[in-house]
Amino acid sequence: MKLLSSVCALASLLFINNIEARWIPKIGTTWNDVLADPNFDVSKEAADVIEVDYETSAAKIEKYHSYGKKVICYFSGGTIESWRRDYDKYVAVPGLVKNTYSIWDDERWLDYRVSGYKELVISRIKIAIDNKCDAIEVDNMDGYQIKDVKSWSNPLTPEDTVTYAKWLAQTAHELGISIGLKNIAGLLPQVADYFDFAVNESCVNYKNECAMYTDFIKSGKAVFGITYGDVNEKLSTMCRELNGIGISMIMKKTQALLQDGIIWDGEKLCGSGFSNGFSRTSSSSVSDREVPIQSTTKKTTTTTKKTTTTTKKTTTTTKKTTTTTKKTTTTTKRTTTTKKTTTTKKPTTTKKVKTTVRRITKTAKSKKVIVVIKTVTRRKRRV
Repeated sequence: MKLLSSVCALASLLFINNIEARWIPKIGTTWNDVLADPNFDVSKEAADVIEVDYETSAAKIEKYHSYGKKVICYFSGGTIESWRRDYDKYVAVPGLVKNTYSIWDDERWLDYRVSGYKELVISRIKIAIDNKCDAIEVDNMDGYQIKDVKSWSNPLTPEDTVTYAKWLAQTAHELGISIGLKNIAGLLPQVADYFDFAVNESCVNYKNECAMYTDFIKSGKAVFGITYGDVNEKLSTMCRELNGIGISMIMKKTQALLQDGIIWDGEKLCGSGFSNGFSRTSSSSVSDREVPIQSTTKKTTTTTKKTTTTTKKTTTTTKKTTTTTKKTTTTTKRTTTTKKTTTTKKPTTTKKVKTTVRRITKTAKSKKVIVVIKTVTRRKRRV
């Protein structure tokens, strides 16, 4: 009995230590999404938290850590991109890979209810951990409200998504890493307790969607938000939708997730009647050059340029050549939901960024190196 008690006590201690070891972001922590900017200058980054792809190398992430940054790592859990290194493993699972995502012809929907899928997700989480990511966020879980998925003979349901989301969070925690809930704000009541923070795209564009995170934030959990467009044009909407909520918001001119952007501070931009919902405790200072806070009285005009980035990637032999990062080579595809989870929101932008990806594949036997150059289109979206 004493031995059993000792074992239980040790297991409890290990569990507690695992929880304590996980990074949990504080409300009001500044962040920046640089998924499409693999060569961004971390020395000039004002935000305390950055988001990159889960396949970003450990060396790069260690560099970001050396500048005091925490790193959230992205992958899609509801779709599979044809250029991913594990694409053939997904196709090999019967019934997993479904129809093409109608607005992304290099991406296909997944039936995450299928047996055999969980091992593939666990493998990705372990890669993120090996690469020293501090947390993960999993995209495209809202297929239940997308017409592509509704066309299935047995489509996903909100209940399926809740089950999947809970499993994802529990699995991430068992492996020792924090996880953020990506979009699907309408399912917060069912899954909020399982996640450490949240990431939302464009909640200001949908009345009261930002406010759906109020209880989540009151429970002590951070929400990282992103808004696309011109701050002067969206100022009144943002001041209304974000007042008192407590979301750490950034703003970018376009959906190309490059380093440039604005760390939103409504208390400066909206006037005395606005509250950010938190006190800023970030150690980073915001300079005009790094993240230009624009005036509420002056309109500024910025020309968005198309950016080309070349990144070398190394993989083992597979049927398809791959890239190391989704976000360093292709624009993230992100989705959200509103209170009306049955409606489909259409993309809010059509701007594209062309990226030339240099892919290097090594064969195990001959050790020859084959270089394949492919041009892909990357574009941030919200559905």
